[in-house]
Amino acid sequence: MENRGIQISLTALIVLVACFALNLWLFRYGAIWGFVGLNISKHIIIAYLCQIVGVNRRLPASPTDPRDATVEHSASPN
Repeated sequence: MENRGIQISLTALIVLVACFALNLWLFRYGAIWGFVGLNISKHIIIAYLCQIVGVNRRLPASPTDPRDATVEHSASPN
């Protein structure tokens, strides 16, 4: 399996720059507002990175998985 690394889209890059600009703007109003902005931005960025990496992604079931095997029941003669 080939590891391509993290690829960031243009939309994600714009959101990253907007978070950075928002944090700079919030720090102008005070340290508390800046740290609140950093905390929110950190959570947004980590959630996006987890989505890219595939944390909690469901893997497709393999065809040899015994839990997925269907059992055909033949009708018993009476």
